[in-house]
Amino acid sequence: MVKERGAALITAIILLLFLGSIGASLSSMVYSRLLAVNLEVDRLQAQYLAEAGIAQGLYEIKTGLDVFGGGRGSIPVTVLGPGLYKVDQDPKSSTLVAIGVVRDVRRVIVTKYE
Repeated sequence: MVKERGAALITAIILLLFLGSIGASLSSMVYSRLLAVNLEVDRLQAQYLAEAGIAQGLYEIKTGLDVFGGGRGSIPVTVLGPGLYKVDQDPKSSTLVAIGVVRDVRRVIVTKYE
């Protein structure tokens, strides 16, 4: 009878260790997926910020207005939502270079205009 209780205790301990390892691995998987999703959100936000900069730069070029005072088409560092963007214009090559930054993620868009 004592041996039976000991066997049940060992079985319960093994079962708890098994379930604990499954729980730990699931927690690790969920955490790594959460990090990947957050990184993708930051990438998209940085992309959208750079696109917003391009749109603002093209607006200034088309209308002839210098809304932000950086020169027509050039936008100084502008904070928008969780990040920022900046646009530089090169009138010689007719290009706009926009940089969107969110946390450590940076996206660059280069656009030619006429």
